[in-house]
Amino acid sequence: MSFPIRRYLAEPLCQQVPEFPQVLRRVSMAAGASRAGLRREVGGPRRPLRGASLEACLRLETMVNGLDLRGVFPQQEAIVSTTAIGSDSPAYAGYRNGDEVDHWRIEGDLDHAFGTAPEVITLLVGAGCMRDRRRPFAWTSETRVSLESLAYARNLAHLEQRIDSVGFGPKGSRLGTRESLWLLAGSVAKLVQALPDGPRVRLLLRVPTEEHWLPLLPALHRDYASPELCTNWFGRTRRDRRLFKEWFSKLLEEMLGEHLHRVEVLAYDALHDVGRLLEAAVARGEKPTAAGLLAELRGTDELWEFVLRPRIWEGVRNELDTAQRFAPVDPSRLEGLAGLVHAADVVDLLKYGSDGPAIVVDDADAARRMIGLAERFARRHPDGRSRMAAVGPLGKILGGAPGPYGPFAQFQGDAHRMMVVPESGDSPHGEWVPTGDLLRELYFLR
Repeated sequence: MSFPIRRYLAEPLCQQVPEFPQVLRRVSMAAGASRAGLRREVGGPRRPLRGASLEACLRLETMVNGLDLRGVFPQQEAIVSTTAIGSDSPAYAGYRNGDEVDHWRIEGDLDHAFGTAPEVITLLVGAGCMRDRRRPFAWTSETRVSLESLAYARNLAHLEQRIDSVGFGPKGSRLGTRESLWLLAGSVAKLVQALPDGPRVRLLLRVPTEEHWLPLLPALHRDYASPELCTNWFGRTRRDRRLFKEWFSKLLEEMLGEHLHRVEVLAYDALHDVGRLLEAAVARGEKPTAAGLLAELRGTDELWEFVLRPRIWEGVRNELDTAQRFAPVDPSRLEGLAGLVHAADVVDLLKYGSDGPAIVVDDADAARRMIGLAERFARRHPDGRSRMAAVGPLGKILGGAPGPYGPFAQFQGDAHRMMVVPESGDSPHGEWVPTGDLLRELYFLR
């Protein structure tokens, strides 16, 4: 394809979208630009965009040097979000990918994560992207509610009918989900191909499954959801996970080629322990409580026992509250079931970061929260700090209008084809391009 696909996405109204919407700004620096006072500049009154850009470029260089990545050439530029306030302006550093520049946002304590040469590297891929793209719903005879809202008593109190079915929306954000998988596969392939000979690579594709089961537990307790409905939903999401893993594995195999032998694919993340206990209890006709699940989890693994200690959890919560950072809810309450999802993220990072760096490759904001939480638990663990970092790749499909709600507006259109504006002229008209061709042009490793 000769036209620059990533510049435009033509929706049904053929709306033209700029290459960098108002909420993103490219910032370039001369090679070797001084980083003096860099950390004081980030988000400060003077040159906040340049400071955030330099910080992002420095973090990418630290990871490239720490892992000895071959063929990843950082560029002296970054893309910065201008909607964030203060020191949290997210910046994505550019690196050369063939004839183009792609962008990654790097998070974590990099000096610790890459302080020594690793023998094994674990990549935890995709839960945040998948959570944002695929949101399940529950239907009654008269209404539809988001499944995650059912975890809260105030929402259940307004539910007047039993739940008839559970599933994803009629469109299910299919294009957004596929785009996320292509973006993540390309980033993983780039990392694996660039690694020097020596380190083994473990890959854990984290498709949300068990976390879609937990919100039904309060509804089960109040008889808004039947055990049969829960069991059918467990089976549906488990099949979905298998299909996603098969598709992702085939795509990664094509991208990696001769490098595929370096990757060991892991079957389950820590949330599998939660789902296994929940599914078994429902099959026995029981209505498990949050306290009961936690008690059983503590016996499955030392890390679960550590992460679920009330004193440890409360200390992390207080630290995050003081720092005005994301603080998850207490998983010991029925309404705090979302906290189990965050606790499972921590268990995964502590486990796989114990013998080499555990690198989250995911939605940048989700990965940042995950790392911020897990590093605080790691500092409290008696065996020392696990090594962990995060790579948040910047997507290239900029859907919707630029402005405070962009650029990543909800995708619209057909999951099998998409109208794209060609390079010639400023005409709003375009041609239909198969979605697979669109995503391959944008994300296939070059």
